[in-house]
Amino acid sequence: MPANKNALIRYKTIDRCLKNKYRRWTLDDLVEACSDALYEMEGIRRGVSIRTVQADIQIMRSDKLGYEAPIEVYDGKFYRYAEEGYSISNSRLDSEMCELISDALDKLRQFESITPATELGNILTVVKHKLELLLEET
Repeated sequence: MPANKNALIRYKTIDRCLKNKYRRWTLDDLVEACSDALYEMEGIRRGVSIRTVQADIQIMRSDKLGYEAPIEVYDGKFYRYAEEGYSISNSRLDSEMCELISDALDKLRQFESITPATELGNILTVVKHKLELLLEET
């Protein structure tokens, strides 16, 4: 399975953990949660390393994926979101990202008549419409 899918599983797992304000999450706890999630979802038995989770947290904090997650360390070893109610799934797309996605959809539309999947056109129309609505909100 591609590493990207595994990374997404880890990001979502870290997000789920950090949203739980009733538990204090150490780096080891996050590593264990990510390892468990990968085993449950993908059957991957080898655990996730501490370095991998640290890198995931750095990526989530950065703007590389658009998350800019306000992850903080408190009491020297516990992780949480600095903003209550934050979640990477609530991250809004900025207008530049919407335009890039829109351009990609336009390029995909070129293959609409070539591919036997007639549903592609319907899917592209729905996604394009939702992007336009997002752009109007920003």
